[in-house]
Amino acid sequence: MTTSKKRLTLYLASDAALEALFDAARRAAPLELRGQISRSTITEAALALAWQDWQARGTDSELAKRLVTSP
Repeated sequence: MTTSKKRLTLYLASDAALEALFDAARRAAPLELRGQISRSTITEAALALAWQDWQARGTDSELAKRLVTSP
């Protein structure tokens, strides 16, 4: 399989939220679409949403608020 994606390694303090979202999203998706949901696609979608929010709201965005309080 050829892909134009770039490999990136992320280190999380806990993977509990990612795993819970992965499980919930796959259970909610129709059976024929479940294979399209991966931890990678969840991460890509979350980053896209965070970037859109940042562009629209800047330092009032949810990401900006969480960055200053992250552990």
